[in-house]
Amino acid sequence: PLPALRARGGCLELWVPPCGGGSNGAGCGRARARIEGVLMRARWRCLAAAAPGAATAPTVGSGARGRRAWARGAASVAAAASASAGPLLQPWVVRPSSSSSSTAGGALVGSACAAGLAALAMFGVPGRPPAFAEEDDDGDVVMRPPPAALTAPRDGSRIFFWGIRNAFPFSEASGDALPEADMRSPTEALWFRRHAEATQRRWRQLAFGPSFGAARTDAGELFAWGSCRSKDGKGRIFLEPRPIVLEDLGDAGGAPIFSDVQCSESAIWALTIDGVVIVWERVPASISERAVSSSRPSGLTGGKRVNGLDRPVKDMSVGASHAAFLTEDGRVYCLGSNKCGECGADPAKTAVASSCRLIKFPRHVNPVVRVHCGKSHTVAVGAEGQVLSWGDDSKIQLGLGDTRSNCGDERPWEGSRGYINKVQTGEGMAPPSALRGGPLAPSFSKARPTSSARYGEFEAHAQWKPQLTMDIPLEFERQVHGTPYPPPDGLVGGDDFTILMVRDSPDWFSPEEESNRLFCCGENGKGQCGRSLQTSQQIFSATKLPRNSFTHSVSCGSDHCLAVLQRVGKRKREIWAWGSNEKGQAGGSSAAVACPASRLKLPKDVRVEAAWCGFNTSAVVCSDRPLSRARQEAAAAAAAAVAVGGHAGSKSSDEEQQ
Repeated sequence: PLPALRARGGCLELWVPPCGGGSNGAGCGRARARIEGVLMRARWRCLAAAAPGAATAPTVGSGARGRRAWARGAASVAAAASASAGPLLQPWVVRPSSSSSSTAGGALVGSACAAGLAALAMFGVPGRPPAFAEEDDDGDVVMRPPPAALTAPRDGSRIFFWGIRNAFPFSEASGDALPEADMRSPTEALWFRRHAEATQRRWRQLAFGPSFGAARTDAGELFAWGSCRSKDGKGRIFLEPRPIVLEDLGDAGGAPIFSDVQCSESAIWALTIDGVVIVWERVPASISERAVSSSRPSGLTGGKRVNGLDRPVKDMSVGASHAAFLTEDGRVYCLGSNKCGECGADPAKTAVASSCRLIKFPRHVNPVVRVHCGKSHTVAVGAEGQVLSWGDDSKIQLGLGDTRSNCGDERPWEGSRGYINKVQTGEGMAPPSALRGGPLAPSFSKARPTSSARYGEFEAHAQWKPQLTMDIPLEFERQVHGTPYPPPDGLVGGDDFTILMVRDSPDWFSPEEESNRLFCCGENGKGQCGRSLQTSQQIFSATKLPRNSFTHSVSCGSDHCLAVLQRVGKRKREIWAWGSNEKGQAGGSSAAVACPASRLKLPKDVRVEAAWCGFNTSAVVCSDRPLSRARQEAAAAAAAAVAVGGHAGSKSSDEEQQ
């Protein structure tokens, strides 16, 4: 059974059933695996609680192995929980037990307590500071507030753009230079910096359409901008950022606070903190009307509420022509185009989902925790870490394997490679293709399937029912031990490719040492997968980024990507880009493909916080980097020199006048 949480004397106590050693070791292992599966194999395996009825502090199994695992994993528990708004615990001390409990029993108790802490991480305890675990001089692990670096929000006052000029937020009043061509290097939009300084706001999110964009502040305000062709058709008219005005929202009422904003091909979608979805349609037409009007352009008005959702929405994802909504009870609803089954309906019967359609998953998948939309496909992550996908699979972007062929790979059993395999293992070889003897020959059984789905000769490569993706192939370092990758921590994608963010470091690493990898599948003709151009489409493979690094955020456009990462042991964050650079969206002066990923450079006085991509647009939110002591002293000396020079100049001018 899962552990129980109880409150006593202003503290939270975790109660778990005892587990003995000896013959129960196998049962403990099975129970531990079950608990970890229910919690998406969360990285919380090290905390334990006292036996029922005891008034002592929580304990773990004795032995050096248990002590090391507890000490290393406690920090991961608290930091991961703090990142998800909990658990908010009061400081408390946990001492390893010196009793004769077995290692297997301690392992199960630790996993069971991880379940309770995961529940705390989901719900939290309001009004208490977040906890962070560290080991003191006596070997005790003390829960203390986490470092500011782990809890700081990813927002800033400065924004840099590059890519197609159609979506650039030009403001003549702020001093921005009119873009005559596509921007191939990061260019700061001065309007955002001046607005942040004037209103004491910070920018938290950006979204882009083909010729327009939207931004969200830390106060939940929305701003929109865009451009359209001039009347003569030779240039473009730019509409500077303006606030989005809500006219009539029915039951929503008032001026809501927004927690998310995204763009499709022709609309802006926003999510309020109350779980209400609002959409502004025909945005390009509205921008054209306001840009050519003689009066001063006003903000974007209108907006209507999306109906058909039974519960409040906690997360949403908007693709080019369809959207997915994740409600607070873990259900997924889709709306929009269904030409490839991306809305979970048979495209032969339903070409467009005109109202929100509930997606049916296998029973063990609910509740869903993440969802993301591509151009014509949708991907979701289930409660136990399963990854499911549906929609267009013509570029193998669903992660079902290499579905372009119904045959498996026979190369390991034929030719010289097959002969070596026969000598080493005694396994029979596959005969050459000319001697196979037809499709009923036994040699065809040698070919192992390379995909979990097969299509007929004239069948469309699409799935309108959610399908489980194949496991991520192990890289060379993991093949020796056979250690599978944990469930993904993040999920993004572009038009026809999908990216999973997966933890790569051991689960007992501290938060400062944690690293992750990006695995991409789908179209790679323009380097969207960031590995190499050896194949035009690929199954799940790792993107070539610096090893031993942690990716803070990753965003995808139509066929390019941006990632903000930090190397282990370093404080500086780096911005890396890969994919198509036709419009300069991947940075650099060349219009060629950027593959593998390359690092982009920004001014030295800014710190990268988050990256956002649109169709063919890229942007980063930055904050001012604090100056070092040496630079502060140099700046003060320069200011003093300027002041002394100005005083001497004014004195000499007075003497000349006399």
